[in-house]
Amino acid sequence: MLNFLEKNLPKIVLAPTAVAMLVCMYGFIIWTGLLSLTKSRMMPQWDFVGLDQYVRLFKNPRWDVAVDNLFVFLILFIVIALVLGLLLAIFLDQRIRVEGAIRTIYLYPMAISFIVTGTAWKWILNPGLGIEKLMNDWGFVGFEFRWLVEQDMATLFSWP
Repeated sequence: MLNFLEKNLPKIVLAPTAVAMLVCMYGFIIWTGLLSLTKSRMMPQWDFVGLDQYVRLFKNPRWDVAVDNLFVFLILFIVIALVLGLLLAIFLDQRIRVEGAIRTIYLYPMAISFIVTGTAWKWILNPGLGIEKLMNDWGFVGFEFRWLVEQDMATLFSWP
C-alpha cells in the first residue's frame, strides 16, 4: 500500500485539478459551441437552428467594425509590446546609468498585486482626483479623458 501511494500520490493530488480543468475549460467550450447552434438570446433555448446565428453575425456591419478594431489592436499591441520589451531587455542587459530605475519600472507591476494596481489606476483615472484634475489645476481647463467615459469613442474607427 505504501509503495502504491508513493508511486501514485502526484497523480492522486493532481486529479481534482485535472477534472476541474476538463469541466471548466473544455466542458464550457463545448457548452458554448452547442448553445451557439440554438436560437438562444439571453437565456438558453434548445431549439436547434444550425449556423443561422453565425450567418446573422457575419451579416451584421458591427461585426466588420469589431474585427477591424481587433486586428488594429492586435497589430499595434504586438508591435508596441515587442519593441518596448526588446528595448527594456537591451537596456537591462547593457549596464546603463539608470538601470535601477528601469528595473524598478519594469519589475514594479509584477511585484504588486492586481488589486493594488487596479486601485491605483482607478485613482489615477478618477476625474475628481487623478490626472484630469491635476491637468485642470495646472490650467489646462479643457483636458479630459473622454475616451474613458463616452461610448462613441470606444471603437477605433468604423467603415462607412
